[in-house]
Amino acid sequence: MADDALTIRAYEESDRYVLELSGELDMGGVAAFEAAAVRLCGLGADELLVDITKVDFIDSSGLRAILLVKSACEERGCRFAMSHGSGQAEKVFEVTRLVDRLPFRKSGVTRERRELDLRAQTSGDGEAEPEARV
Repeated sequence: MADDALTIRAYEESDRYVLELSGELDMGGVAAFEAAAVRLCGLGADELLVDITKVDFIDSSGLRAILLVKSACEERGCRFAMSHGSGQAEKVFEVTRLVDRLPFRKSGVTRERRELDLRAQTSGDGEAEPEARV
């Protein structure tokens, strides 16, 4: 796997899920990001926070994926929020003016949380659910 490949970690907090992305959010990683986000939105949390503080690069497919995830969350009654990025990842939101249209929050996640294993486990009804790591 390349050093710039997208890495996704998921956390559960008391009232929200956090997807922590690192590396590059480009064509190579958008499908995994979208699948993880949609799965977490469907689990009933009040909010999904996408943490991009460790994302080095976002291309147009990454921007499109973020907008699709936001829409998917809203359809499921889950609020969507993002952290601010750094470098190019933040610049792309400024240039496209999405910084004014997306709900950004500070990245300092200090709540009690547990990490989720995004490798889906299938329940008896065929639905895939993330598993908490102990």
